[in-house]
Amino acid sequence: MIRIGSMVISRKILRSCVCAWSLLSFEGLAISAPSVDELPNITSGVVPIISYKEHDPFANDQLTSVSHVSYVIWVKNQTDVPVVAESLILVIDRIVELSGADISDRINVKGADGHTKDGRPYFLVPYDSKKELAPYAESESITLELDNPDYLRFYPPTIQVRGLKRVSSKSVDELVDTLVNKGLLTPEEATKALESSSAPDE
Repeated sequence: MIRIGSMVISRKILRSCVCAWSLLSFEGLAISAPSVDELPNITSGVVPIISYKEHDPFANDQLTSVSHVSYVIWVKNQTDVPVVAESLILVIDRIVELSGADISDRINVKGADGHTKDGRPYFLVPYDSKKELAPYAESESITLELDNPDYLRFYPPTIQVRGLKRVSSKSVDELVDTLVNKGLLTPEEATKALESSSAPDE
């Protein structure tokens, strides 16, 4: 077992993590890639941007509402670390009425690419030939279509961004070297961990 700070982990788990970080960061979603539910929430750094496709149908003081609302959504990478483009997922977290009530179960989300284990719809962020969303770059957009059968008035949905940040082979090498120097990994274990990764050097 290995203790890092307040965490205790096995060397086997650590080797798996090192290999997975490297493989997923360079090769996109490999066979060992996590499911949507296992993808980390990166919303704090990769920010969703949402706008009405035409106009805000709830912007006036009239009591009438609409049965259908369309949004355009994309994300901006506000960090200095690239993100694996193929891993980017938009999860429709909540839809809240103007009164503050959660009405997610009363709005029909159309065309979702799938649902999380707890039933929230998600969409894959489209990407071109580039394998990464570069630092401070913006992604391509999706169109989110919502059916509103009860003619409710609500705010734009709360969006959660999930995905994988790119970890360079240099970072993995430095991590392994540090663990060896601290006696947390043997040289043999470090060699096996690095040999299991097919990530190219930068």
